[in-house]
Amino acid sequence: MSDTVPTTILIIDDDESLRNLLQIILEAADIQTICAADAEEALTALHDQNNSIQGVLLDLNLSQQKGEDFYDEIMAINQNIAIFPMSGCLSEEIEERFAGKAIAGLITKPFSPTSLMETVMEGLTRKPGESFPEVV
Repeated sequence: MSDTVPTTILIIDDDESLRNLLQIILEAADIQTICAADAEEALTALHDQNNSIQGVLLDLNLSQQKGEDFYDEIMAINQNIAIFPMSGCLSEEIEERFAGKAIAGLITKPFSPTSLMETVMEGLTRKPGESFPEVV
């Protein structure tokens, strides 16, 4: 990461306490955050701040739609953004739901702050096509 261009992550989750926790963990590592409770808020943030967002933490079970469906909308806005699906589901189910989609890393709930940060940092620097780690 560059010292002059801060990293910004969009957190999309309908659970406010989880959004707050993710925000605290990421900001402690000097990563700026934008929080969205649903797809509509996330689309507004993506359109308004598209050039400054490098990654998205995407809950798979949003109240308005499934995360894997919303993934396509995100990619239509910015194909270079690193997407990290998040779910309490088994990692195999996440992989199945995102089959054929480029993702930067899997985040399974619950997660530790250390493993979350390792996955995010690796995913932000990963080249397309490289394998991704699982957060446990």
